[in-house]
Amino acid sequence: MKYIKPLLFWILDNALAWFTPAWRRAGRETCAALTRYANFHRHTLDEATLRTCGKLSEDIHTALQNWDKEECGRLVKLAGVQCEAMPGFKRGAVVEMVESFFVIMVIFLGLRTYYVQPFRIPTGSMQPSLNGIIVHPVDEVPGVARQAWDMLTLGSAYVEATAENYKSLVNIEDHPKYLLFTETTLSFSDGSKVNIPSAKGAVMQYLKEQGKFIETPNGIRLGSYRPGETIIRARVDAGDMILVNRVAYHFRQPQRGETFVFDTRNINTSMQPPSALRMNDQQDGTHYIKRLCGLPGDTLQIAPPFLLVNGKAAEEATIARVASGKAPYNQEGYQQLPHRANPLAYMTDLSPVHLQKTSDPNMREYAALGDNTTNSLDSRYWGPVRQYNIIGPASFTLWPFTSHWGAIE
Repeated sequence: MKYIKPLLFWILDNALAWFTPAWRRAGRETCAALTRYANFHRHTLDEATLRTCGKLSEDIHTALQNWDKEECGRLVKLAGVQCEAMPGFKRGAVVEMVESFFVIMVIFLGLRTYYVQPFRIPTGSMQPSLNGIIVHPVDEVPGVARQAWDMLTLGSAYVEATAENYKSLVNIEDHPKYLLFTETTLSFSDGSKVNIPSAKGAVMQYLKEQGKFIETPNGIRLGSYRPGETIIRARVDAGDMILVNRVAYHFRQPQRGETFVFDTRNINTSMQPPSALRMNDQQDGTHYIKRLCGLPGDTLQIAPPFLLVNGKAAEEATIARVASGKAPYNQEGYQQLPHRANPLAYMTDLSPVHLQKTSDPNMREYAALGDNTTNSLDSRYWGPVRQYNIIGPASFTLWPFTSHWGAIE
């Protein structure tokens, strides 16, 4: 019985906080403020002030336990009067706000560093399993209400720009924005710029469809615009924002068939043509997301449309559905790279590859392939991922609220 009553009060004050009477909330808040003040200023306050804080806090706590509303109210008022004279007790709203902000940032950075990490998918290499940033041409930009709805459900933003005068496109460059987003800037011969909330690859694909980005045997030719001509009028769907579990692989081994994120340290992602022209939007990323298709000790080979693991077609459901070629996955399944056209590639039709299972765990090798195999710069080109590169499995699609929202396979 000794412990039941305090436990019931704790449940009432915490688990059922919305239903807690105002006088009890005031008492608890006053106790917390007195304790915080005494702890923070312990080295500068005299013994009498510390005893006063301790006595008031103890008396209020006793009144709360005894459910004594009148005594609790009296002590709260008394604390308010006595604390007015205590140096540094009253803190301004700005100080409270700044302190709260830093506490939140410390918690966020701690979670990001050691437990979970948000990751925005910039390219379409994992489609349709996960979406990268997609630029959809539109005939007109809708009203504010429709834009707000599309922002909530698809993470979309609309962008529209028209040429004021004759000018040529001279440069396309992307850069990070607000840490989690990517923005591409179109630069023109007259010094003007157009910013598009999208990865470079998606913007280039849009320009290709408009005939303003042309690949030729002699290089790339950028287009020009007449006065009044539309530069871009499109809906930009944001890439899926996912959470990466940074601690999972401390307790279990990576599993073939799961989606994982890794960094690109010591991985030569800047491959030579033909991958350079077709997938240069994927070259410069510091982190990639792919399907884990090979484990240390595996021997891999592609026999289109199948991925062969140790001589047999991979049986994992997430790999088999890519190989099946059924919609919404592309009809080609897993595609082999011809050695003659890709002499620098790691995984070609020349021979199978073997992933090393070394005595040093950090150097063990894994194969990473994109589900969108016709447009994925992956282990077929630049080789294996080593264990020290691996961040963790992709666990949850946080936003936008499309069919991808929820746990990730």
